[in-house]
Amino acid sequence: MGCSSGWLRKAVSGTGKVAAATGVMAVLLFVPAFAFSGTIFWASLKDIPGIGAVEWGMASFVQRVLKEAEEERAEAVVFEIDTLGGRVDAMLFAKDAIFRSPVKTIAFVNSKAWSAGVFLALACERIFIVPDGSIGASEPRSGGEDIEKPDPKAVSAIRAHIEALAEARGRDPRIFAGRVDREAEIPGVKEKGTLLTLSARRALELTVVDGIARGQEEVLEKAELRGEVVTVDPSWSETLARVVTYPAVVSVLLFLAFLGIFLEIMTPGFGVPGIVGIASLLFVFGGRYLAGLSGWEPLLLFLAGMLLLILEIFVIPGFGVTGVLGIAAMGGSLYLLLRTTEQLFSLNALFGTFWYLALPEGHCSFSSFFSPITPSGENSVFGSKAQKEKAHRKPPRIQGF
Repeated sequence: MGCSSGWLRKAVSGTGKVAAATGVMAVLLFVPAFAFSGTIFWASLKDIPGIGAVEWGMASFVQRVLKEAEEERAEAVVFEIDTLGGRVDAMLFAKDAIFRSPVKTIAFVNSKAWSAGVFLALACERIFIVPDGSIGASEPRSGGEDIEKPDPKAVSAIRAHIEALAEARGRDPRIFAGRVDREAEIPGVKEKGTLLTLSARRALELTVVDGIARGQEEVLEKAELRGEVVTVDPSWSETLARVVTYPAVVSVLLFLAFLGIFLEIMTPGFGVPGIVGIASLLFVFGGRYLAGLSGWEPLLLFLAGMLLLILEIFVIPGFGVTGVLGIAAMGGSLYLLLRTTEQLFSLNALFGTFWYLALPEGHCSFSSFFSPITPSGENSVFGSKAQKEKAHRKPPRIQGF
């Protein structure tokens, strides 16, 4: 009886072990399938035709995509890159967001990743490129120097930055240094005095990219991604921010704003110049707000300065503390506005502030010179001294009949 019971216990024990082993094998087989079937975010980083490139609107979009992917616990984020380049400071902001993100990031160069686009691709963990794509030529430009003699300080800083980024991603830093510094020499790859730009096939040979893919399906297959693809597009506000934060557009908007407001102040009533001026201001300051560059503080400071100037012109006779404070407030507002997009070249923001503040005075001189002269010898735009004094004089009180 004892032998029978012992045999039975062994049989039951053996069956339990087999069942447990079967359960473990099932877990090992099926858990990876579920683990690798998360959501995949697909975001396009492409130039806006005729406008640009890598700027603060795009940088804000990159940050939003990564934040949403982290909140949704996405398996990966694929950035489809097709850009000629853009602003250095905006690129560094987007690059840092990509590199520091806890979500797996993949770059798909769909045509070209030039200049700032190289940094965006390199910040990702893996890089794929289309067969006819190219990547390279990342020499920095501040906008004013000789094209053959770029600022050596900026070149040195950007070269060190891209070399460190390449090392962090396990790629050859010399290859990427040759994209930034034309003085770098790489035997068998690049001669001194040229910038390195690689075709898809050559980039694969030099392990700059991890593979060549013709489209989304091949990228997902080679990156071993099996989840549901969710396409993330820029919102209307982010697209608007990309347009109105572009430096050339900012210059036009600020010119229209100053010109419209000045004409509105100098002419009776309220009409088209005032509407254009106010709308231009809202686009300039609102674009920075939508791009996440600043709050509404610069706009409020600008409006306060403009109000002080209006008081100085129409209410308070002469020119004193009120006018100085108004100009200072508007200048400070403009500097804050321009400084957010000139983080590497702060002098550009300072010179831009002086330039825009000088616009109304230049228009005053222009109008004074070309405006018709009245028979009394006074300028029809600005009026006579007696007329100005009359405008400031209080009307007499009526004592009775």
